[in-house]
Amino acid sequence: MKSNLLPAFIICMTLSSVAFSQEKNDEKLQKIMKNADDTSGINALMNYGVDLINVDNKKAIRIFTVSLEKSQRINYDYGIGSSYARLGYIEGHEGRHAAGIDFTKKALAHFIKINRIKGITLCYINLGFNYNILAMPDSALHYFFEGITLLEKTKSEPGKLARLYENVGNTFGNRKELDKAVEYAQKAIKLALSIHDSDYIVTAWTSLSNSYTQSQQYEKGLDAVLEAKKYLPVREDPILAEKVYSKMASAYVGLQQADAAIAAATKAMQYSAATAPDYYIAAGLNLASAYELKKDYKNELRVLIDLQHRAESNNNLFHLFAIYDQLAQVNALTGNYSDAYLFKSKHAAYKDSFFTEQNSKNIAEIETRYKTAEQGKALSEKQLQLTQKELDLKKSNQFILITVAGIVVTALLALLLYLQARNRKKAYRLQLVAIQQRKERDMLQALMEGEETERARIARDLHDGVAGMLAAAKMHISNSPLESSNAENIMQIVSLLDTASAEIRKTSHNLMPEVLLQHGLDEALRRYCGNISSSKLTVQYDSWGDPISLNATVQLAIYRTVQELLNNVVKHAGATEAMVQFSHQNGLLSIAVQDNGIGFSAAEENHTGMGLRNLDSRVRAIQGRLDIETAPGKGVSAYLEFETARSA
Repeated sequence: MKSNLLPAFIICMTLSSVAFSQEKNDEKLQKIMKNADDTSGINALMNYGVDLINVDNKKAIRIFTVSLEKSQRINYDYGIGSSYARLGYIEGHEGRHAAGIDFTKKALAHFIKINRIKGITLCYINLGFNYNILAMPDSALHYFFEGITLLEKTKSEPGKLARLYENVGNTFGNRKELDKAVEYAQKAIKLALSIHDSDYIVTAWTSLSNSYTQSQQYEKGLDAVLEAKKYLPVREDPILAEKVYSKMASAYVGLQQADAAIAAATKAMQYSAATAPDYYIAAGLNLASAYELKKDYKNELRVLIDLQHRAESNNNLFHLFAIYDQLAQVNALTGNYSDAYLFKSKHAAYKDSFFTEQNSKNIAEIETRYKTAEQGKALSEKQLQLTQKELDLKKSNQFILITVAGIVVTALLALLLYLQARNRKKAYRLQLVAIQQRKERDMLQALMEGEETERARIARDLHDGVAGMLAAAKMHISNSPLESSNAENIMQIVSLLDTASAEIRKTSHNLMPEVLLQHGLDEALRRYCGNISSSKLTVQYDSWGDPISLNATVQLAIYRTVQELLNNVVKHAGATEAMVQFSHQNGLLSIAVQDNGIGFSAAEENHTGMGLRNLDSRVRAIQGRLDIETAPGKGVSAYLEFETARSA
């Protein structure tokens, strides 16, 4: 049972332990900062920042900003380039791709100045990554091939060369140019195996899996990703693990194995949630496809709407056209044809921008320049001739161009006015939706507060009224003279009164737990788990992380939710073991309630769904999230998440 509980928390535990060690090293950071005005001090500062990447990116950004300023002060090109490169990497992988490109181009200029091959190559990889996400595959391939040309010429950094081959393969695979995709993925695998580097081997095999899956060769795609999984390190790297499980989910979707796809996609999303928003979206698309296989359109729509918001906020054009396509499909399947048409139109617009004839021409020219230098030279000369002809044409038609420019300016002004009006209308609609959601949340919170007030009143009545009367009755009976004829009956009555008093005290405590108000949520849950543990059901409680401070209403709502989940375990699960895990890290409260009971199927959920839906409504009312995972014979796992900064 316990071994099945670890994967859901492995990333959180790993990151929290690293973050804790970083906090203890703050004294070391202060010492480095004092000595960071020369090249060795700046290098030490940057090395410290590298350890924080994907662990505490905000702190890493502050450190690299300081190292950049200090490097600029002493004209230290390597420090300037490295600081810009690390800032570019963080910005890009957190979804701010335009900023990532800007920082990386600045880094590239300094690395070229000092001929730092490793730095130049990393910049090419990072630029290609960001341009791919922005649906500019021609620009992405330009930088990938620049890196390949450089490393093949210098015969250095074979691992980075394998990574470039892999990226080229993925780009061609996403464009359905499958022969080229397989060709470059196999080159990446061969090179990665030759240097025995497990990280590069894993990414190369996942690239090949992506190529096969895109060509609908799903068995080959699954075989390739299972080969990649063999090379995952024992202590899994979140980025590598995400790639493996995401590609595994793609293959399972193609093979129509929905449950296996859901499990793999969920793992991929867990690994990428905290470190790589673009990878999270890719895994989420697989999860949505798996739900569609199961005809679970409600969950599919929920996942896709979440992905749409993330992709639009990050300007992730590459994934948006896939998201819009799936949103169009699920809305059509559920009979919502107006939304289906809207998303289909958006999908067509993004797809057209990604697969334009000009894009295809540019990509073909880039690959041709890489493979055949002579052809590239001839192409450049031809392009120069065309440019010269265009310049001549511009000179001879200046008046026409000025007229056209005036028309264009007028059209742009009209378009601007139209867009402003449309945006105002859209903002108004969003405001109405937000008001409605806030109204529903306030109503639910009022209902919950009313319930708790009534619970408190009943608890007081039981404690002060019924319990007092029972105690008085016991006292009178105990003080009555015992006669041999009725002594046994009186003792039995006293025993029954003791039992009734204990039950009333227990009921009063459950209705209004005083320990919650006196000692807080963590201790209240710990004691509750201890109270319901018995020889038939063992309830283990674990907690870790930062001290938590929540207002009384939110604490009580969370306590009631966990209490109800455990009541379900006691009443319905038929379990012998249950576990409650309580974690508070970096402003995120996570609670898991799991048992080894009988679980239930999707069909059975229709009978139990009302209670779960009520719990979900309560959790959303305090701005939390509830996820339930179960299957017949596999027990039930419930996951609660709350951002404590909102509820303090």
